[in-house]
Amino acid sequence: MDAVKLGPFLLPLGRLLVLLVLVILGLVADLLARRVDKRLSAWGWNVGIAGLAAARIGFVLTHFSDYSRDLLGIFYVWQGGFSVWWGILGGAVYSLWFFRRERRLLRFTLVPPAVAGLVWLGANAVVAHLQTAPRAESASLPALTLYRIEDGSSVDLGSFKGRPVVLNVWATWCPPCRREMPMMAEVAQQNPGVVFVFADQGEGPETVRAFLNTLPQKLSNVLLDPQQAVSRTQQIVGFPTTFFYDASGKRVGIQTGEVSRAVLSDYLRRIQ
Repeated sequence: MDAVKLGPFLLPLGRLLVLLVLVILGLVADLLARRVDKRLSAWGWNVGIAGLAAARIGFVLTHFSDYSRDLLGIFYVWQGGFSVWWGILGGAVYSLWFFRRERRLLRFTLVPPAVAGLVWLGANAVVAHLQTAPRAESASLPALTLYRIEDGSSVDLGSFKGRPVVLNVWATWCPPCRREMPMMAEVAQQNPGVVFVFADQGEGPETVRAFLNTLPQKLSNVLLDPQQAVSRTQQIVGFPTTFFYDASGKRVGIQTGEVSRAVLSDYLRRIQ
């Protein structure tokens, strides 16, 4: 499981862990503030916000060619797109500015991030174990039988092994799926060396064809999964969910929820 579903909303575990780490950072800073200097409390809660802002700004700047196609996408933070190193740099700059008149307190600012970092590493290890322990085969391209929308012929997903694969799991009733699909189709046409597979979950061919006819680009490798085998075996909690596999069939990453062009470009670089 890579996300928690609350009603119609998907909360990726990675982002929940970020929130946990920021809370831990603030609480540890509060404890230090009681013992050392009360200003550490305000710093502890604000440095996380500064780091997040810097992480987003840095990611956008390094992927501006992608965001230039749709500048509003800069503000779609739910699609992901944060740079860890820019975030660390932003937090460090904010700390230097905040304690510019009290440099002696800077040494205490190392403690909350260190504790938060240990919590991050431990929580990630637990999540990774929970994701892989019950179903080790989920880390590879699944050998499942789906059906081509054109003629209903069967296709084994495992047959795509040998080339990088992007497996998008979706449904026509899902607004984020519909929203990201034109961009996904365009990127698929621009990257012929990568196999893009679109596995519709639980819908009939007529429903799927009606939606595909609304797209400006032709979509290849649209497969029907009437029994939702992909969702069941890969423990998917909501749509869209996109898996990224390298040429050996090893899963390199997962994007839970809508993906931006910039984040998709990052994943493509990792699997090629």
